[in-house]
Amino acid sequence: MCATASVERRQTRRYPVASNLRFVHQPSERRLPARSIDISDSGMLMYVPATTPVKEGHMLMVTFSDVTRPEVFDLGHKTISAYVIRVDRKALLTTGHLAVGIRFNRIPAEAQSATA
Repeated sequence: MCATASVERRQTRRYPVASNLRFVHQPSERRLPARSIDISDSGMLMYVPATTPVKEGHMLMVTFSDVTRPEVFDLGHKTISAYVIRVDRKALLTTGHLAVGIRFNRIPAEAQSATA
């Protein structure tokens, strides 16, 4: 194994957060359940049902309800636009779900203050 393969590529810290949530899969316009695995300021890993027709690049609207971790508490009771960056079908063998990595679409803080 090459030494560079284990280098961390994430730009923001991830926090383990096991929380039920719902999302709208925009290509199919279906509202589906999911379970968060870990969350960062820029994205999340979640498990979705095995039959979800999700692919890299698909847009989602994710609704959080019971996020209690203080580091990402600002996500609670919000709906956030996101897009799929990774679908791991290997998780089906151990969990029975697809593991889906998403990146949140957020307006940078400096742009928000300029429009306020």
